[in-house]
Amino acid sequence: MTQLTIFKRRFPYINLKEYPEIKLNIGCGSRNEIGYIGIDIRDCGQEIVWDITEGIPFPDNSVDDIWTSHLLEHLTDDESQNFLRECYRILKTGGTFHSSIPHGNDPTAFYFDHKTFWNEDRIFTIPTISGLEGFEVIENKTITSNKRRAFRELVFLIRKIK
Repeated sequence: MTQLTIFKRRFPYINLKEYPEIKLNIGCGSRNEIGYIGIDIRDCGQEIVWDITEGIPFPDNSVDDIWTSHLLEHLTDDESQNFLRECYRILKTGGTFHSSIPHGNDPTAFYFDHKTFWNEDRIFTIPTISGLEGFEVIENKTITSNKRRAFRELVFLIRKIK
């Protein structure tokens, strides 16, 4: 079964009119947040099973908020840029993109399945990438998380301004 077939099977059951705001949790796995439509490549019971490297299956200017947690580091540089362009495309003006990722200086950033490394400076370059000039960085900070053990995590928020 192809990703497109899985998507067509799952997506028609979502009535977007039932959502006062369209919020996406991309790469949610089994941890989908209340009020968010979950998207993941693996079927963990979320609303949409989809490979986001193939685009994001929402119309232009239709989404209010996008949340990702520990997703970007699993994408190559080109995939990251294309993913962020897709987020920009589907976000409404004023819409926000939130993300948390391992800080590039933390040992967890070097896990074998991580393809890119992120730090504060890299986040500030996002609005300089072709097709992302309409993003502005609102928040960009490093926190120490104690989920399993103390590690440094980069948390940022960008907003579509045009």
